[in-house]
Amino acid sequence: MKLSNQSDSNFEYESHSWKVVSDQVAVKRMDRSSFLHHGTGIPVAIRPFFTIDAMKVGERKSIILTHGIIDYPAHFEMVNPTNPRTRLIWKSDLQKFIQEKFPAWTTYFHDHTKHDDTTPNLELVKTKSENKFLVYFEEIKKSSDSLELFKVYSREELKQQFSITDATIRNGIFPPKGICSIWLFITEEKTPDRTQYHDLFDGQILQFEGQTKGRTDGLIINHERDGNEIIVFYRKKKREFPNYGFKYLGRFSYHSHNKKLIGEPTRFILYPLDLMQDDETGDLVDVKPEFPPISEGKEKIRIQTFLERNPRLRKQAIAIHGTTCAVCNFNFAEKYGAFGEGYIEIHHLKPHSAVRGERAVDPSTDLVPVCSNCHRMIHKPEPMLTIDELKRIIEE
Repeated sequence: MKLSNQSDSNFEYESHSWKVVSDQVAVKRMDRSSFLHHGTGIPVAIRPFFTIDAMKVGERKSIILTHGIIDYPAHFEMVNPTNPRTRLIWKSDLQKFIQEKFPAWTTYFHDHTKHDDTTPNLELVKTKSENKFLVYFEEIKKSSDSLELFKVYSREELKQQFSITDATIRNGIFPPKGICSIWLFITEEKTPDRTQYHDLFDGQILQFEGQTKGRTDGLIINHERDGNEIIVFYRKKKREFPNYGFKYLGRFSYHSHNKKLIGEPTRFILYPLDLMQDDETGDLVDVKPEFPPISEGKEKIRIQTFLERNPRLRKQAIAIHGTTCAVCNFNFAEKYGAFGEGYIEIHHLKPHSAVRGERAVDPSTDLVPVCSNCHRMIHKPEPMLTIDELKRIIEE
C-alpha cells in the first residue's frame, strides 16, 4: 500500500528523520538501525505524537505494529540516563520482514551508516487503540515503472515526466534525485565536438565507457548493492530520432569492468534484463514471462533458443560458469580483446521434453557456456549431443 499523501501543512512538523504529517500519521525515513538493529530512535519533538513524552528512564510501553493482517509485538523504551533517549524496538519477526522486503538496503547499511532521501519510508498510522499502530512501507521509486520499452524519449520529455531540474541530465550517466535508478544515455556514433567514448550494443551485451575522471564508476559497479537499477536510453547517432531522442531499452545489469588506466575511462560490460535478440530476425524483442508459441517440427530448437537467451538466466549462468566454452575452452575476450569481452552463448542441457511446463531453471546445473561453433555442433544431430560427447569428438 502506498503511503498517505494527506497532510495538513499547518500541522506538519519534522525532527531529524521523522515527519509528523497529521495528528494521525507519522513518517520515518528508515536508517541503519531500522534495517540492522530492530528499531529506531524517536526525537524529543516526535514523542508527543506517540503520547510517550512523559516516559521515565527504564520505563517500557508495549504496543502492536500491524502490517497487512499480521500483528508484530513492539515497545517504546527510554534509555541512557545521562541523555534520555526514546527508542521504538520491534522483534526479530518484523526485522526479518524488513530485511527480506529491502535486501539491497540491508546490504547497503552493512557498509554505510548514513541514509538519504532515497531510503524507504516507514509510515505509522494511529488506530482507535493508543497501543496499536498500522505500519506501511514506501515502495521503492524506480523510473522503469513509468517508462515504456522501445519508446523514444527526449531529455526534455524525461525532465517533464520526472520533474527534473538538474542540468547534469545532459551527461551520459545521470542519477535522478529521489529515484533508485541510474540513467545511461548511449550514443554510438559521437559528433566530432563530443568526447569520443567507445560505446556499443550488439543486442546481447552493452559495452560502454564511463566518465573520464571516473567519478560515476561506483554508481555502475555497486548499483545492485545500493538498490539502484540501471536503465539505458540508446541511439545509433544524435539525429536518429525526433527531438534528439533516445530509445528506451529497459533495465541492464552490471557484469564487469576493466581496470582503468590513468586518464582513460573505465570500460564496462552490462547485460540487458528486459529484452533479447530474436535469432531469426535479429530484432530486439521484449522478454516474455511465458514460453512463446512454437510450431511443430521446430519445437525443440525454438524453446531451446528462448531459454538460452533469457537475459536473467544468461546473467546467472555466466556468474557461475564464466565466459569460457565448456567444450573447447575458447574465450572470445582472449581472441578478440575488449570487443569480445563478456560474450558467450549459453546452452540449455535439458531437452524440450524435460523442460515442458517448467518455470524454474537452475543455472548451476541446467546451463553451460559454449562458443558459437560448439553450440551449433551440439544441436546438429537428433537427439542433440551432450557436452562430453562433443568433447570426445574433438579429442579424436
